[in-house]
Amino acid sequence: MKKAVKLIVGILLAALFLALSLRGVDTANALRNAMHASWGYMLASVAVGLFGHNLLRAWRWRVMLTPEKPGIGLYNLFSTTVIGYAASWSLPLRVGEFLRPVLLAEREGIRASAALTTVLIERFLDGLAIVALSAVAVMTWNGREGIGPEGEAAIRYAGWGGAVVLCGSALLFGLLIGAAATKSRWEGRVESFAARSKNRLLASAARGLVGLVEGGTILRRPAGLALTAVLSVAVWMVIGYSVWLGLKSAGIGITYPEVFILMPASVLGIGIPTPGGAGSYEYLVSRALQYLFNQPLDTAYAATLILHVLITLLPTVLLGSVLLWRDGVSIARLKSTMAAAAGGSP
Repeated sequence: MKKAVKLIVGILLAALFLALSLRGVDTANALRNAMHASWGYMLASVAVGLFGHNLLRAWRWRVMLTPEKPGIGLYNLFSTTVIGYAASWSLPLRVGEFLRPVLLAEREGIRASAALTTVLIERFLDGLAIVALSAVAVMTWNGREGIGPEGEAAIRYAGWGGAVVLCGSALLFGLLIGAAATKSRWEGRVESFAARSKNRLLASAARGLVGLVEGGTILRRPAGLALTAVLSVAVWMVIGYSVWLGLKSAGIGITYPEVFILMPASVLGIGIPTPGGAGSYEYLVSRALQYLFNQPLDTAYAATLILHVLITLLPTVLLGSVLLWRDGVSIARLKSTMAAAAGGSP
């Protein structure tokens, strides 16, 4: 029932945002603009975004999992990363976020809880990288004078959102580091509670807490944490370059640094729990292009369709399907793994 409710809410949100995104858009003109996009820039954007950015994510993931198992194969990390994103894009409930650590744990013989913890830490680092890059871009931007009240409101909301992400990430990082540093004091009591508890949910939560803290060992290794932070910034710089190429394919000539002013709208559009970011991405990114960079709405909407559907969604789902086939992952195995992932089982 809970999954069905989430799915229905996601579909309703997608319909709402899609309706909002289409207000004022000449759809025929937007589709014509999309059809006349530069395939050269588009293919370059796909190559950079699909391979460059995911390879960097795989490298970062290997660094984070080194305390759990040194030298995890880069191919397995890359493959499960792409498969996870493909599942999130094509299936409801964003199951790919849990699928990829569970699938990697099966392949590499590591604890799923440790792999899941690193995915959580990745999200914190991604948020901090986006906030940092966006702040630098806004502070050095020369084109702010003519953006009007809507553009100023967009920047203001992005600033508030960035402050929330920064404070929340700092708080959660602090709690995780503190729990890891004092693990010897409370681990035995938590495990004893889990063993005695007759409530399966509480027992699983207690064991999950221990696994979560153990998976965050990289946070107590300064060299590993520094490399992870550098790779996090590199990941988003590569994503930004892919977006810049994608925008150029649609005839939008903003500068590379200006892409990071647009990035919060893009991330929020994907983060809203609609299936595959449908509707929410189109609405937020097209309006950001319109209000911040004075782009015609039809051109902006065409660009969002290119970025979302042709550059991100379709290539990721296609490559994820190919990797599933190459790795010999059967439908039955994928279903069982997804069932465990959706249920939060380690």
